[in-house]
Amino acid sequence: MSDSAAPKKVVKKGSKKAAAEEVAKPMPPFKPAKMTHYDRQLVDYVRCATAKNIWYYRDRMSSPRGPCSLPVLREAWTQGVIDENTLVWGQGLADWLPVKNVRTLVPQIRTVEVQVATWVKKQFALKPALAHARKERAEQRAQPNPQVDTMY
Repeated sequence: MSDSAAPKKVVKKGSKKAAAEEVAKPMPPFKPAKMTHYDRQLVDYVRCATAKNIWYYRDRMSSPRGPCSLPVLREAWTQGVIDENTLVWGQGLADWLPVKNVRTLVPQIRTVEVQVATWVKKQFALKPALAHARKERAEQRAQPNPQVDTMY
């Protein structure tokens, strides 16, 4: 008799055995996509155009501010004036867009230096000031009224 006459195991796609076999297969190692020379040139061009552009932004009251360069935007980020959702406009943009939607702008604004400066400002300037303001407000609050406590 030949081996072809032997019944083959049929595994249904939805069965537990198929799921276990699927899990047992090792994943191929991650390989980052290779950029062609043209792709690298395109990214460099966009990065350079973003850095040299003159930018305008809308502040929290939605009034336009600018013109300003990239270092001014970095300082505004450090001061907390702008963030990823702030609307910006520059040459080449048809309309106001959030900073996060402009390619390469967030990485160029939020550099390591800006991140460190923002953290230092929050830790050593904003937190102590907020704690002091909260303490003053707590002292100014009216004392608890015992009459209200007896009502409830």
